Amino acid sequence: MKRYHKKVYYPDSSKVDLEGFIKGLEGLAWQYSRHTLDNLKYRSYNSRDILLFIRGLKLNYNDILEYYADDTGIKKAVFKIDYKGLFDLCLVISGSKKIITIYINSKNDNHDTLDRGLYVKN
Repeated sequence: MKRYHKKVYYPDSSKVDLEGFIKGLEGLAWQYSRHTLDNLKYRSYNSRDILLFIRGLKLNYNDILEYYADDTGIKKAVFKIDYKGLFDLCLVISGSKKIITIYINSKNDNHDTLDRGLYVKN
């Protein structure tokens, strides 16, 4: 599977492809992986607030930080969404609208440690 990151490289077709990915999620119910639910339990986040925030979330192409695709299309995308002022909520979402994992990032995180070698570059 190929990985693409906004700060490394997006193909010319990525906007259309990612908007199609988001359109395919519309009307689907949110699902949560066991990993996601376990992770929320053991972190100091207010799980209830986060899950309520997600319930009302409208996904947007501009919030996609990276995505994974194969020859058949996009399989999952990482959304970085403004959350409570100083933080961003990062959601890894599959094509079936399952949240694979959730994490919180500081807005000040500029990805200096990004391993560009993990991503497609052309």
